[in-house]
Amino acid sequence: MMIAHVTIPLILYALFPTHIELLPLLFGSGFPNFDVFPTLLRKNPPKNALAETHASTILHTLFLYIVLLPILYFLLNSYGIVNGWAIVMSFSLGGIIHVLSESFDEKGRRLLYPLSKKFYGIRVLPYDFWTYLTDKTIICFEVALLVLAILLLLIRPFG
Repeated sequence: MMIAHVTIPLILYALFPTHIELLPLLFGSGFPNFDVFPTLLRKNPPKNALAETHASTILHTLFLYIVLLPILYFLLNSYGIVNGWAIVMSFSLGGIIHVLSESFDEKGRRLLYPLSKKFYGIRVLPYDFWTYLTDKTIICFEVALLVLAILLLLIRPFG
């Protein structure tokens, strides 16, 4: 869900512009992918993509974004940031959207961590990156999400 990590948050922002802060939402939506760095730093490509640590870390759990809510709010509030709650909620919403959207691939995600280390999801999309990029149905779906996001952003009330 490469483009969807941006387009789904943009669609939500277009639908609820007065309740969501755009930049924290987009940053939160990309934040879980920081766990890809160990995979990228390796010189050899993985033999089994499903065994990779990417998407198996705490960054890809709903738990993290729920726990971060009060911590980040306290930090922002201590610096006197007035709209801290909207910022923190937008960031957490972005992270949760990312995790839930990725739970549709073959690997699933640890949605109930730390209560369970089991991977949950509706496994309809490939996990392998190259398979994902070459599947025509997925490309059409991603383009449709992008077009929808653009249309909603163009017609939403500015103000």
